[in-house]
Amino acid sequence: MIKNYLHLALRNFRKHKAFTLINLLGLSIGLSVCYFAWTYVQFELSYDSYHAKADRIYRLVTDVKTSKGIDYQSTSAPMAPALEETFPEVESATRLLLDYLLVQQRQHNFSEEKVAYADSSLFSVFTFPFLIGNPQQALNAPFTIVLTETTAHKYFGSNDCLGKTLLIDGKHAATVTGVMQDIPANSHFRVDMLVSMSTLLQEWNPSMADNWKRFGFYTYLLLANDYAPAHLAEKLPSFVGEHMPQDQIGYSLSLEPLKSVYLQAKPRGHRAGSSVSGNKKNLYTFTLVALFVLFIASFNFVNLSTAVSMQRSREVGVRKVLGASRKELITQFLTDAVLLSLTAFFLSLLLCMIFLPIFNQLSGKIINNSIFEPINYLGLLFLLALVLGLLSGLYPALFLSGFQPLSSLKGKLVSGSQGTLLRKTLVTCQFFVSVVLIMATLVIYHQLHFMQNQELGFHKRHKLVIDFHFDEQVKDRIETIKQELLRIPGIESATVSSSLPGRANHQLITSLENADHEEYELRLDAYFVDRDFLEQYQIEVIAGQAFSDITAPNSKQAMMINASAAKILGYVNPADAVGKSFRQGEQEGTIIGVVNDFHFHSFQKEIQPLTLRNSPGFLTFLTVQLSPERLRSTLVNLEHKWADLADIPFSYFFADEAYDALYKAEEHFGKLFVCFATLAVLISCLGLLGLSAFGTAQRTQEIGLRKVLGATVGSILFLLSKDYIKLILIACIIALPIANYFITDWLQSFAYRVDISWWWFVLPTLIILFIAFLSISGQTFKAAKQNPVDSLRYE
Repeated sequence: MIKNYLHLALRNFRKHKAFTLINLLGLSIGLSVCYFAWTYVQFELSYDSYHAKADRIYRLVTDVKTSKGIDYQSTSAPMAPALEETFPEVESATRLLLDYLLVQQRQHNFSEEKVAYADSSLFSVFTFPFLIGNPQQALNAPFTIVLTETTAHKYFGSNDCLGKTLLIDGKHAATVTGVMQDIPANSHFRVDMLVSMSTLLQEWNPSMADNWKRFGFYTYLLLANDYAPAHLAEKLPSFVGEHMPQDQIGYSLSLEPLKSVYLQAKPRGHRAGSSVSGNKKNLYTFTLVALFVLFIASFNFVNLSTAVSMQRSREVGVRKVLGASRKELITQFLTDAVLLSLTAFFLSLLLCMIFLPIFNQLSGKIINNSIFEPINYLGLLFLLALVLGLLSGLYPALFLSGFQPLSSLKGKLVSGSQGTLLRKTLVTCQFFVSVVLIMATLVIYHQLHFMQNQELGFHKRHKLVIDFHFDEQVKDRIETIKQELLRIPGIESATVSSSLPGRANHQLITSLENADHEEYELRLDAYFVDRDFLEQYQIEVIAGQAFSDITAPNSKQAMMINASAAKILGYVNPADAVGKSFRQGEQEGTIIGVVNDFHFHSFQKEIQPLTLRNSPGFLTFLTVQLSPERLRSTLVNLEHKWADLADIPFSYFFADEAYDALYKAEEHFGKLFVCFATLAVLISCLGLLGLSAFGTAQRTQEIGLRKVLGATVGSILFLLSKDYIKLILIACIIALPIANYFITDWLQSFAYRVDISWWWFVLPTLIILFIAFLSISGQTFKAAKQNPVDSLRYE
């Protein structure tokens, strides 16, 4: 019997090749999209869950409350040891400071590496398996480093590198004391090497060890078994009050479960950047889009199956007359549906294998190296295909098996009106989803375009930035080096700074005189620049003087602020802030000028108050303006000249690329969304193509009669299209206000966003109408042009 069912199913597929192909394409694309969406969502949800003690690990964070709001910071160096000493429930505490260093294995073999300064206790808190070395002692001494496996092979060709040395920043020899497995991609921090914390706190910057308000360290606590973190959280306010006096700036500590850091915690940055963060809204979006695509594919299956059933009515009647029971007919038609869905499953596997590298590229991370890892994902996909086949085939099976034998043999269907209503409902739902996705795609595209092309308040093109990583010899000779570089043809200007737009910067506690002549203490973003910085980056001075306008001896006592800082101080006219006093760290002086606001962070954040000072101690970036006509030759000459001028590697990047990198996550999200949305619309149009072909075939004789009676091709085309156009218009009317609600909510996450325009509502409607008309016009036009004699002889 099973063999007979399969034989009849295959015969039916061959008889209706076009409809079978459309269903196969729709279902396989839908399953493939579900697979990619599922793997993406599971990957995002799995961040940091691979650690054996993940349920007991918490990240300590600091909220700094100022008059301008909450400043979300990490922690300072002394917090971890103080907490471990004070609270016995803290089984272990460890610190990380994410940074980057210039690393050399031998001359002319160097790169800029992502590193973290870390305590040895890191390996008792986190699960980072060692391939070679002792994790308990690997980072105990200064100038010791632990490499990841990939980095060890990069520099030494193998893991056998214990005791070997690397040159850090061109002057410090560091000994390799361990090699560990690469940190998994689903970790909220990933580095190439770990440098002992004592290197930083004992050798390079001892003042940080006891500075409670110098943030930038990530502190992680491993709590004792069965200890509730809420109990520790209750003790933190008194701990903070003891070590960090509360005045105009308030400090509070809180705990974040490790597994929630990536998706739920706020980004906590420092000078070299911050740990990566995910976006829960994006996960919800991908899940919904994948479900939409799957639903559309299922709707196509139901639609086309019920439509094709009209051509199988005589088959049903004959089989019933010959004694077939309704149960047997239902089994047959469910067999057809399941066989088709399982065939689509195997076709989707092929599609997934082909498009997996492209998916990884679009997502910006290696989500999966093979569709067979993990294998249980394919098991779930198989189960989904099976259930989908059963559910999608259930209604057609019941519909077909319910035909009365006499009516079936005459080709008349008792339940035809119900099938028509269902098909109209499903078509409306399909294009409702399509309109929502098209409108969302337009908004995402325009928001990304807006962020990338909006006026930034500074000039970023053709600027090459050399990172000399605070090298003292370079800083001591910086003016001489600048003059030497300006001799190179193609270099128009040069400037040096502590940071630049698109890169993280210092934040310092600063006291400023406000409009009421009171001392106002704030934690502000801070730039340290030379006299040429504002001119080269074309940042406008709107009040007072620039550093280039004052004499060098007075520059250390001078500060400039941006318009947002002047506003928060209460100055309606920025010029009123000029001449007011400031104190920042050990330095006191006078505000000499105000610059116009510029976007030194991304458009997702509002422009924050900023201070600029002329202080050589913090400088690390040398920016040269290149002539666009001779970029390549200038770069070659610049690299040769740098080798003569400095003893550290020539490590560089371009300013525009650094700033554009701020939008990489949004770009990847946008590309994935557009791909999924396009597939959803494609499947909808495939279904409409099949339905229109079937509907046209059903009305062949009617078309012939109308042509004999004088109907034109245009009138017949309108007749065959109008029902579908009505359904699409209904879908648009329902979809647009709903799409507007969700799109408005998505835009709220951007401080600077595009305004919703009326044409965003009109264009999706026109697009979907145009695509739908193309889908149905081919079949309808062919039928309208057919010879009436052939039409009347149809059947």
